[in-house]
Amino acid sequence: MTTTLQQQLGEIQTPDGALSSMICFDDDLPNEAMVHAWKSGTAEPPFAVLFGLEWNKERNHARMVPRVRFKPSDNGGEIQSVQLTAEEAAQFQQFQAELIVQKNGSLRGSWQGSGGKKGVFKYSATSSNGERVTATVCNDWDAFKKWAASTNQSMGACLFRGHGDKEFRLMTTLHRLGRSRLERYCGRTLQTFRQNAEAVLGMRINSADSEDYSMLLGLAQHHGLPTPLLDWTDSPYIAAFFAFSDALDSQSSRPHATHVRIYALSQDFVDQSSTPIVVVPFMRPYVSPLAISARHNPRLYAQQGKFLVTNVADLENYFCFMQKKYKRTDLIAADVPIACAVEALKDLKFMGLTAATMFPRLDGVCRMMRHEMTFQRNIETLPGLPAGSESISPTPHA
Repeated sequence: MTTTLQQQLGEIQTPDGALSSMICFDDDLPNEAMVHAWKSGTAEPPFAVLFGLEWNKERNHARMVPRVRFKPSDNGGEIQSVQLTAEEAAQFQQFQAELIVQKNGSLRGSWQGSGGKKGVFKYSATSSNGERVTATVCNDWDAFKKWAASTNQSMGACLFRGHGDKEFRLMTTLHRLGRSRLERYCGRTLQTFRQNAEAVLGMRINSADSEDYSMLLGLAQHHGLPTPLLDWTDSPYIAAFFAFSDALDSQSSRPHATHVRIYALSQDFVDQSSTPIVVVPFMRPYVSPLAISARHNPRLYAQQGKFLVTNVADLENYFCFMQKKYKRTDLIAADVPIACAVEALKDLKFMGLTAATMFPRLDGVCRMMRHEMTFQRNIETLPGLPAGSESISPTPHA
């Protein structure tokens, strides 16, 4: 392959009109692709097809072989494979398609089905260079606190997320790993985790129960398993804590980082995108708040944690697109110099926010003490330090 494929959005042209579509890949299975399709603006149910990919030598052209067709579950659960009749199976196997990777990474192709039906499809590559929100630059910690207070008045901000480097994209850990096929993740990876979690916790976890299922996802997220979740919090200051503590902990590996970034989501978005049941491997692109019980997860309780679940790889680009389409602002951000980290974390400690309170175990205590040791180090090691600002630091040790 001439490019890394993960997820692209586009459309499929058919004799009956255009279908909106999403194609998903997993880096570790480059010879498979899941194609989702739906008719926008109608109540027609979406569908998905798993294809085998037979790549040519140059890896920029593939023959697509249909393997399994999927449909939404009748009870709101995971998507299900379709049991085809003999006639339907014969028509399914007659389907032929070709996939071509363009120089810019976008995908094009053509298809032909039974009865002489044929058409084309096209997708756009955005996962590595999509649009980003324009962040407000806060030159110091006090400016950020004013921004945090104003977000509630300006857009009813209710959820916040912090990044230790402003260059990090808004993307789940699963998508960062190069995986977009959520039907595979839920059917295999998450079920393996469930079996191990049951053994460790000494309890049964019922995947068919929505509360147990969401608890399982929350445990996976907070214990380091890649998931399609993004951590958010009710507090802009908890989000800032995570941003600055990550920046301090990662100075050696990110020597050129200059600012942290804190995102804020509007109450309108949360209200409109919340649903009673969230199906993780949903067939249309979606971003939705996910209510997760803090049972067996003290970190979630301590961090006032909330989650977004999504099947969209480049989430920030998706928000920018939706904001333009619907002429509204759901996502904003603020960038704060990493040089403010010591002042910010000391102020946050005064508010009662430390690693020991965010991670209520010994590892949290040790992380808090490591931060305090950083406070005692010469602050000139922090990037972006303005000249003459050494006085904001305690006297360095000998």
